[in-house]
Amino acid sequence: MSKVCIGIDLGGTFIKFALLDENMSVTGALQLPTPAEAGPDGVIESMISGATELLDHEGISAGDVTGVGIGSPGPLDLAAGVVIGMPNIPGFVNIPLRDRVGDGLGIRTVLENDANVAALGEYLCGSGKDTDVMVMLTLGTGIGGGIVIAGDLIRGAHGIGAELGHMIVEPDGEQCPCGLRGCLERYASASAVARYARKLIEQEGRKSILTEVLGRKGGIDAADVNEARHAGDDLAAKVWDRAISYLAVGCVNITRLLDPDLIVLGGGMAKAGDDLTEPLRRHFSRLHWTIDTQKTALTLASLGNDAGVIGAAGAAWKQFG
Repeated sequence: MSKVCIGIDLGGTFIKFALLDENMSVTGALQLPTPAEAGPDGVIESMISGATELLDHEGISAGDVTGVGIGSPGPLDLAAGVVIGMPNIPGFVNIPLRDRVGDGLGIRTVLENDANVAALGEYLCGSGKDTDVMVMLTLGTGIGGGIVIAGDLIRGAHGIGAELGHMIVEPDGEQCPCGLRGCLERYASASAVARYARKLIEQEGRKSILTEVLGRKGGIDAADVNEARHAGDDLAAKVWDRAISYLAVGCVNITRLLDPDLIVLGGGMAKAGDDLTEPLRRHFSRLHWTIDTQKTALTLASLGNDAGVIGAAGAAWKQFG
């Protein structure tokens, strides 16, 4: 039987599992709820049992597995394979996740940042195939980032590189949970879109059809803002364009630093499709320098929510294959 690697994508709501063969094809997949209430021990037990269940279902023995890759939120100590902290799962502090899962399965294991493995997944099997230098931005509650150059993830000298959501795009701007001010994710993430719209309505008394949505739902999200924009709402249009213009600033900065072939956009906000990419390309072109033609392309991720688990298995192939 041909060899496979197991990918495990650990999220606050679900744990995803996938088998990736030597041809970078997914040959099996499984998803389980994350038992966050059970703490680290319960989560790790589910990771081990889920991987074992997937192997059993596909009729694969541990001896046919080249390695296991785990994509996890952080911060992480990648060299030690330790999760330093995880906001969504109580008690996940200084947990040697790599070794506990690896020992439980009896298979060598690598731990990687979840945004990085999503980028690697798109590079290997998604929109980034056939590129040399690819950058991915995941637009959700925050903004995650991943950089892949010639097939290698770029982590930086201290393992904290590619934190692209924390580029400062507005000096002395809004306070970010990271402790800095003016980070990109405070202006261009899906949550930033919703937060700014709500601020204009509730604190500044601006009129918008989103007021009715806010009253009915008790909140609004980026999709609501985009829908209101389509309905001709002026406030929603301005909020959306403001976020996209900041995102374009981030993309131009990435281009100046790395000159990538491609910037891939994923996460919940990428579900807006052309409503995201068309204004982003306009702002990107407006901000791009004129001394040379624009060569970096902007596109949507193609693997959706599977990018992380595929990339986690890909990280195992990179490490052990």
